[in-house]
Amino acid sequence: MRTSDLHADVRPPSRASRPAHRAVTSDAVRPARRATHRPRSAAPPDALASVPAAGWRAGHRRAAGRAAVVASTLTVGVGWLLAILVAPHVTLSPGARMVALFCHLTCLVVGFGAVLTVDWFSLRWLLRREPLGTVLTAARGAHLLIWLGLVGLLASGAALGPDTSSGLVWVKLLAVLVVGVNGLFLGRVRDRLVAVQGRPPWSALLPGVAAATISQFAWWTATLVGFWNANS
Repeated sequence: MRTSDLHADVRPPSRASRPAHRAVTSDAVRPARRATHRPRSAAPPDALASVPAAGWRAGHRRAAGRAAVVASTLTVGVGWLLAILVAPHVTLSPGARMVALFCHLTCLVVGFGAVLTVDWFSLRWLLRREPLGTVLTAARGAHLLIWLGLVGLLASGAALGPDTSSGLVWVKLLAVLVVGVNGLFLGRVRDRLVAVQGRPPWSALLPGVAAATISQFAWWTATLVGFWNANS
């Protein structure tokens, strides 16, 4: 046997068969790739689930029932009356009186400052600078600060021992009571606005505007009367 015949038997297969193999492989893979291809414009399921609903109002609680509002009003009234009855029987040393006065002013800053913040956002909404959802979210966030400031004002004011025989002191005390009861009404108005789909009508907004005006008047009255008594 010749050497050339041996080389002919072990010669590798011709390259002419490779394109056919590639064609078969690519044809088999292409349908699978097309089936798993996702259009770029399609949004993932998580992104669609995170879109808020049309009536979204920042996760506010449900509107309080009438029984809860009546119970809250009675609680505010009883607390206010208790502070008036306890005040004449409290006697503090000069150092403790300074601490009570500092707490009184701090609670005024916290409570009244939170009210001013909410009313500022409300004014921006009336000027069409903020959406209603932003106003409701600000009111919800400041709710706890307002009530902490009001309760602190009552407690520290009772510790300071106001002169209940003075007419101006009673004006201040009544203004504080109005702030508390009006705050409960404002909370109910806010809950009603949360339940409204779309832009609420003016019939639903007017109670809120009236309550916010009363709140400003009562807070400023209590602040000015307290300042007058402190310097008289």
